[in-house]
Amino acid sequence: TEFIMKKTNSWAVDYRMIYFLKAFLMVLIFQFSGWTNIANAQTFDEARDLAFNGERAKAREVCRAILDRGFNADVALLMGRTFAWDGEYDSARVYINKVLKYNPDYMDAISAMVDVEYWSENYSKAVEYCNFALQKDSTAQDFWMKKAEILYSNEKIEKAVDVLENYLKMDPGNGEFLKKLRNYRLDLLKNTLRILYTVDFFDAEFNRDPWQIMSMSYGRETEIGSVIARVNLANRFGMTGYQYEIDAYPKFTENSYAYVNYGFSQNTIFPKHRFGFEWHQSFPKAFEGSIGLRLMGFENSNVDIYTATIGKYFSKYWLSLRSFVTPGDEETAVSGLLVLRRYFSDPENYLGLWLGYGISPDDNRNLIDSKERLNLKSRYVRLEYNRLFNRVWILKTGAVLGSEEKTTEEFAGYYTFDVGISFLF
Repeated sequence: TEFIMKKTNSWAVDYRMIYFLKAFLMVLIFQFSGWTNIANAQTFDEARDLAFNGERAKAREVCRAILDRGFNADVALLMGRTFAWDGEYDSARVYINKVLKYNPDYMDAISAMVDVEYWSENYSKAVEYCNFALQKDSTAQDFWMKKAEILYSNEKIEKAVDVLENYLKMDPGNGEFLKKLRNYRLDLLKNTLRILYTVDFFDAEFNRDPWQIMSMSYGRETEIGSVIARVNLANRFGMTGYQYEIDAYPKFTENSYAYVNYGFSQNTIFPKHRFGFEWHQSFPKAFEGSIGLRLMGFENSNVDIYTATIGKYFSKYWLSLRSFVTPGDEETAVSGLLVLRRYFSDPENYLGLWLGYGISPDDNRNLIDSKERLNLKSRYVRLEYNRLFNRVWILKTGAVLGSEEKTTEEFAGYYTFDVGISFLF
């Protein structure tokens, strides 16, 4: 009996030892696995940092070391992208295809393959991958944009326009797509004829007949940007006068362009000379801004006007603020304009609200015929509606309710209505 009890106790000790050793080994295994994952993560981060800092050959060495321990989709994708950035497209395809073989739904890998085919000018294959991605997620904004850009690069501008228009039916007012569609449409329909008629009615205190102005313009999209020739015909104070203008919008990069204007008139209801220059720049997060000046020459004086804007797209809305500053001998005239637009499924389909203070040299109604007029105080609100029909006709209408300084601190009201029609061809 004593022998059996000793033997039983010995087995119990052995079993406890075995359980302890098993638990210890499991802890070591989990701990080692954690260390390995941390090492891999740090190594991948190192490879990614090297790649983004331009040291792509070193990044690939790190990627190979990781892949030697086992396949990792993120590492293989990074490897493929580094080859693509170096123009080694065949090697890039090998690694990205391995990723897609393991995970055909990996959207980042599909996007990388689109880039490879696009950069290697294999446009049809790039479009196929875009369509492949859109079959999986029809709302994938990046692939709609990539598809449009690829078609545009392949000089299939009409199809690129169709892609942008179709996306905007799902996401009306998307600022990035609206800007791209406006630019592509100019390349598709390079010519614009426009007629705009404006009439102003005044309160009895002004003792004025209605003012009228008609503008007729022709615009042409060129390799360097848009060029517009315009004739303005105005009737004010019982006088009729003409002004001749030319606008140019030279492009410098995809995100920057300039506005250049010159106008001339021999009638006193217009400035004798008018010059304008403004630099426009797009910024990240849908911001845009500009800075520029307007110069106006009258019979006995010249006026310098400085202007700046800041604007931003908010979902389906565009909000911008513009200011004009006119230094003077006795005082500096300041005017401001706040514009809010609600876009629909096209950059030419929108409702707008303007809130203005002071005289703007860019406002057709406020023809600047003297330096003194720039110092007048004015307040107004404007509603506008713009609509595209059949892709080639644009209707523009607007109405203004405002008041203007008649004498010092004495205001009277005015009402403006305008309608315009444009034909694109």
